[in-house]
Amino acid sequence: MRPHRLFDDLAFKLLFPKLFTPRSTARNAITSHAYESVAQKPNPRAEPGVFVRIGAIMDTTARDGKPTLEELQWLPAAATRYAASQRVSPVIGKLAKMRSQTPKGQETATNRRSSLSKGFRSSTSSLPISRPQTSLRDSRVCQRLPLVSHFRQQILISATSEKQMSSLRGTSTQPTYNLFTGETSGQRTAPRPNAFSQSSRAVSHESTKENMAPPDAAEYEGQRRRIEELKAEIGTLKFSLNNLEQEKELREVQHEQEVRDVQTKRDDDFNKKQEMQAERDVALRKLESLQGELDNLRTGVSEDKTGLERKIRDAHEEVRLLQEQLEDLAASKDGAARMNERRSTETQAKIIALERRVQELELDSTTNGDAMEQAEEHLRERDSQIARLEADVLRLKAQTGDADTIAIIRKELSEQVQHIRSLEATNREQLSDLKHLRQVNKSIGILEEEKHSLQRKLAAAKGLERELDEAKIQRQRLEDERIAWTGYLESVTTDEDMQFDSPEAMAKALVSERLNSASLLEQQGTLQAEISERDSTITALMDEKRSLQEHISKAKSTATSSSADRAQVRSERQRALLSKEVEYLRAQLKAFETEDITFHSETHDEQKSQIIQELEELVDKYKEEVQTLQKDLSNVESSGSASAPQAVTGTKRPRTEDDEDDKQLGQLKRKNRKLQDDLSLVTTKHQLLEKELSVTQEQLHALKEQNKTRILSLRSNPTSNLEAIKMSTLEGLKKENKELLAHIQDPSNRGAFRTVPFSMLEAAQREIEEAHAETASAKKSIMRLKEVWSAKSAEFKEAIFSTLGWTVTFIPNGKMRVESVFYPSLTDEFENSIVFDGERGTMKISGGPRSAFAQRIAPQVKFWVREKNSIPGFLAALTLEFFDEHTRASSR
Repeated sequence: MRPHRLFDDLAFKLLFPKLFTPRSTARNAITSHAYESVAQKPNPRAEPGVFVRIGAIMDTTARDGKPTLEELQWLPAAATRYAASQRVSPVIGKLAKMRSQTPKGQETATNRRSSLSKGFRSSTSSLPISRPQTSLRDSRVCQRLPLVSHFRQQILISATSEKQMSSLRGTSTQPTYNLFTGETSGQRTAPRPNAFSQSSRAVSHESTKENMAPPDAAEYEGQRRRIEELKAEIGTLKFSLNNLEQEKELREVQHEQEVRDVQTKRDDDFNKKQEMQAERDVALRKLESLQGELDNLRTGVSEDKTGLERKIRDAHEEVRLLQEQLEDLAASKDGAARMNERRSTETQAKIIALERRVQELELDSTTNGDAMEQAEEHLRERDSQIARLEADVLRLKAQTGDADTIAIIRKELSEQVQHIRSLEATNREQLSDLKHLRQVNKSIGILEEEKHSLQRKLAAAKGLERELDEAKIQRQRLEDERIAWTGYLESVTTDEDMQFDSPEAMAKALVSERLNSASLLEQQGTLQAEISERDSTITALMDEKRSLQEHISKAKSTATSSSADRAQVRSERQRALLSKEVEYLRAQLKAFETEDITFHSETHDEQKSQIIQELEELVDKYKEEVQTLQKDLSNVESSGSASAPQAVTGTKRPRTEDDEDDKQLGQLKRKNRKLQDDLSLVTTKHQLLEKELSVTQEQLHALKEQNKTRILSLRSNPTSNLEAIKMSTLEGLKKENKELLAHIQDPSNRGAFRTVPFSMLEAAQREIEEAHAETASAKKSIMRLKEVWSAKSAEFKEAIFSTLGWTVTFIPNGKMRVESVFYPSLTDEFENSIVFDGERGTMKISGGPRSAFAQRIAPQVKFWVREKNSIPGFLAALTLEFFDEHTRASSR
């Protein structure tokens, strides 16, 4: 039993002690009264069903003397809840008070016993048991431990009272029920006799008023109910207060939880913001780095573009050079093609003859092989016959021992031996022939390799022919383009002044025309500006004329003559306009000069600047002359006005003769315009010359770069050797052609016999020497290739021999013979070998399918080759089998 359960049981026993005493009227009265009080006014904090069931258990115990097992199991928990909620101590106190008011004269042993019980109840009810300050829901769990501690104190305090109660209960003769053990005892042990117990037993049957209520029981009952109601209200208020406090604490806890959630969310948001800021910084850094890389790539692309343009120009130049070289190679290639054709025909004839010879040798080898097989079969038969004869001889010798028979047998044996020797000699001859045929077969394979090499050379020559055809097509296209350009230039340049020798001249003319058009556009702009200025001047003069006409009309009306003033004003205005025009032209010339000096400082023409300076001086002179003319004109007008009579009012001013000045001004304007045209022409020529100079400088720079580039080559390299051979061949052919022509054209040799010039003989000898040299070099290269191939094949064979245990022999036509190291052949016929044909994908066992070796490996062939289709597994299985046999044989 758990500790708190034990204390709950003790608490129930202390709270309801009458349940554990013998049945008596006092117990029934107290129990009934307590039950009625509880049932009439239950505590709102307690559960109503608890009190009803406690009352039912009390009635059952009073009736039967023993509760049921289910009730005993339920009572401790019910007692705890009852003690926590109801507090029966006030009820017990009220009952004790009622018993204390019983008349003193009727005091009996039962009264003393009740008073004793009253004292015990008072002592237990006077304990400082505090009412729990929690709700009914929490009373079962939260108040269990305080109740346990309280009941511990109650047990210690009421130890003496328990002794007194046990002494009072000791007089009962009825059976009792032990709540803790569940046992029922029929007779309790009598306590020790003392004075108090004897006196109580003496008067126990005298009191008959134990169940009678006091006279003021109704008043006390009303007071008790009022007190219970007040206590219930106090409990209700405390319960409400506790609920409010708990709700307050719950709200505080919820508020703290919300505050913590908000803080956590704020921290998470801050961390996310920091992470986003860090990511943004990283992205910005990446963007900056990518921007830098993009700038670098742009600069690199621009540099690559310039480099590619330069390479394109170089490539065009190389193409031109290669075209020239290709033309030279085409001529040499024709001769080489003719020589290759002649050699290929000769080689094909040799190959055909060799193939015919190979076929004949193969037929001979097959016939010889069949003959050898027949001879071997005959030898085996002879061997078996000899063995039989020897057995017969031994048998006959053992039986008869006849000398004549033995002589006959010996004679036959000698004949058989001679025949066998002759067969062996024949076999040796056939073996020698077979070896010779194998060597011939090997030479045929070498010739086939030479044939393949010549075929490759022929394919390369065909590729060169194709390239030559493409070059010819390219050349023809370029020639057609040149002819088209020539025809176009001839058709366009009908005038003698517009004849172009090449597209370059046409391009130069186009550039000059573009510059001329640009200068004309510039002149047009200046002329338009001047025209607009003149138009504005004309409009101003028209306005002035209009104002002057108005002024004249006013003057006529006022009859005042102011002709001299008007002439002076007009002359001043013209002089101001001329000075402005001169300043404008001077500023324009100065701007041209500054532009030439700025953009073309290296090529600035001193002569042109001198011409411009002379023009400026001429303009200054013209200006001075104009000023002198203005002064003379003013003097003439002043003298004329002084000598002339006073004009009549209303008459016109006489017109002055200034035609000469107008003529001079017109001449100056024409000269100025001509000088401007000359200046524009000179500027155009200057720009054209600058353009040509830039092109020439670029060409010069390219030539310098080409001169700086040196191509290093060996003194004896293939290109120079081929060039020397071409030149010597060309010179020999020219000489031969020349001598042939002279020999044919010589009249003295017309009727003579046919002769060959010495140059032709030398040419034929040179060809023969070249053919011999090529043959020797080819043989040397073939020999070197054979040596290299033999060394490599030996290494390969050694590697296969040491790792896989098979001896490999390569046969021409893509075949390969393998022979196990652990099961070698005993003769030169390779009777224990396997031949693989790579071209056909077949496997052939030496000796045929009926040979001993074929019959021996037949199971492995059936399993690995036919069923599994695995050649490596087949060879590995044979290696394991042969290795086991070899190991067993060597151990024996």
